[in-house]
Amino acid sequence: MAYYIIETCIGCTACINRCPTDAISGERKALHVIDPDLCIDCGACGVVCPAEAIYDTFGNLTEMLKKNQRPYAFVDEKACTGCDKCAERCPFDCLHLEEVNDPQSPYFNMMTVDEAKCTGCRECEKACPYDAIFVYRKDQIPDWLAANIRKEPAESAKDKAA
Repeated sequence: MAYYIIETCIGCTACINRCPTDAISGERKALHVIDPDLCIDCGACGVVCPAEAIYDTFGNLTEMLKKNQRPYAFVDEKACTGCDKCAERCPFDCLHLEEVNDPQSPYFNMMTVDEAKCTGCRECEKACPYDAIFVYRKDQIPDWLAANIRKEPAESAKDKAA
């Protein structure tokens, strides 16, 4: 089963813009529909629906969330090896390898997340073979992960050259 949209849909297109697999279609100001063959059950559509018209696979209404509450990918620096598997799978191109300039780090590159592009769809989390990337609401990051995430973006080669 997949997420589905009910008749209270106002056709605002917020869900269309947020869907990582283009599973949602519909005309502006008209009822939208979700193609169950394309839906990956990520819930990215539901967190932006102002009409409370999107239900999950179990029939539960998805809750619209404020921007600072929406799911987002976080990289556990202690577990990330920079293998790039998550970036290959990301439908929004929001994951990028950045050069690590820490002599204590065993890695040359670290995955970083472009927050503006990330929808929290969980595709990166599924792709990571090292359990190094997790999707959580920004207001519910567990303490163990908060201690291992980068507070500032890694300094890239472009930044060093400037």
